[in-house]
Amino acid sequence: MKFSLEDPFTGLDNKNNLKLYDFHVHIFTTWYFKEFIDACRSYNITDIVGITSPKVKTKLEKKNLQENITFCYFLSQLDFVRFKTNKLIKSVTQAKENNFKLLKIFFGPRLWKLSRRKSYYRINDKRLCPVYSKIQDEGLPVLIHVADPDIWYEKRYANVNKYGTKEDRISDFIDLMQEYPDITWISAHLGSLPENLPKLSEMLDNHKNLFVDTGSTKWMIRELGKKVDETSDWIKKYKDRIMWGSDINNLQLSDRKFFWYSRFWSHRLFWETSNRADLAFKDSDNPDGTKINGLNLPHDVLSKIYYENTQNLVN
Repeated sequence: MKFSLEDPFTGLDNKNNLKLYDFHVHIFTTWYFKEFIDACRSYNITDIVGITSPKVKTKLEKKNLQENITFCYFLSQLDFVRFKTNKLIKSVTQAKENNFKLLKIFFGPRLWKLSRRKSYYRINDKRLCPVYSKIQDEGLPVLIHVADPDIWYEKRYANVNKYGTKEDRISDFIDLMQEYPDITWISAHLGSLPENLPKLSEMLDNHKNLFVDTGSTKWMIRELGKKVDETSDWIKKYKDRIMWGSDINNLQLSDRKFFWYSRFWSHRLFWETSNRADLAFKDSDNPDGTKINGLNLPHDVLSKIYYENTQNLVN
């Protein structure tokens, strides 16, 4: 089985029986937005959580393109790594006043380069406490990127003094959840732990304010597809705590249709069928080529992770 734009629904037997709410979409601009929405609708993605800025949100609203978008305010990465506490607090206030329903915080190790420091910074640094307190007071859920794929720590982040370890990042996040139990945390990319579901189980069991999304196509399919039965059982157990998301964006300057359609197809084939196929695009982290090993999740589970859980969270 192979993806083709000539037949973008290959292998999707029940494509019309489920609607989807994409919890993780980056809206960088209004460019190509109508084309992007057409791609979403083609795969029955009826609603999205749009991660964006107030400026782009305003432009979308002026063009009457805001329908079926739940807006998520992307807090400045630079303000975090440089501990611009007052600016961040103002941004949280702005998010609340401008009807953003969620906040996004990015704490990937890549931010070390922006921090201009000799050692990695910590997401639970005490200097950031006023920001988290403000978020908790405003009652805004937080979509947070805590860490990156295991394989990146073996290669890109091998310098522990610069980047810390993945275990450090996860531990700091656990401390943060304990310190701010009234914040609803949605940890992106399956908690950054698709390689370690037992650890993620422990976190979900111990922190009832924690949810996860499935953002990323390559990372999720590569790691979760290695143990299909284990992954399927795990998802069934935590089906009320998982939001489906693609981590896709609308700013593609070339091959836009292939980029969007191939990723949506890969996601749907993976979650809802038992089909086996080559990933429709290159996975630079896997030179041998990543395979889609479908999980074939039951309809009631798909309904929850595809739509109901996100709807319940944002409404």
